[in-house]
Amino acid sequence: MTKEQQLVFYYQLLRQHSLNDSHSGNGSVRLSDSFVVTKTGACADTIQQSELVSCHFDRPLPENASLDASIHKLIYQSNSQYEAVLHAHNPYTIAITLQCDTLSPVDFEGKLYFGDLPVIQCKADQYLEVMPQRVADCLKQHPVAIVQSHGVYASAENLELAYKWLCSLEQSAKIYYLSKQV
Repeated sequence: MTKEQQLVFYYQLLRQHSLNDSHSGNGSVRLSDSFVVTKTGACADTIQQSELVSCHFDRPLPENASLDASIHKLIYQSNSQYEAVLHAHNPYTIAITLQCDTLSPVDFEGKLYFGDLPVIQCKADQYLEVMPQRVADCLKQHPVAIVQSHGVYASAENLELAYKWLCSLEQSAKIYYLSKQV
């Protein structure tokens, strides 16, 4: 499977497992001197490989690239080890971090994988100006970056690992939520 085929596959998995709605989130994968990203407004249920947008590190981003393409670009430029970025709107993670600035998982795997995670704050009208740097900086120290009331970015050496981080974090958030109900 090519990197582009893998990107379509994992982007669709995010939808199938309710980490995104039909048209939310995004993903990218690094190629040699560029990266491909999901197009803006991509439908995870029907996305095709031909809908991925090619982006070059030394050129302006294409207009049809995901709104978050600038975040993906800076993540790759700031962290040379990362080959994949996935962004999802994990519902439990978003819900439990609406009123806090740190997420501290209570389950074994969450503690092992993540430890204490900062929750990045940003006003909606400043999103495109400040979030690329804040997310890229967070991902230098953690496998995920949580943006309050918005979602989670995961970066890794491959798409499968980025997907694992998103799923593992959401599982930890569910356990955290359930532990507060008992």
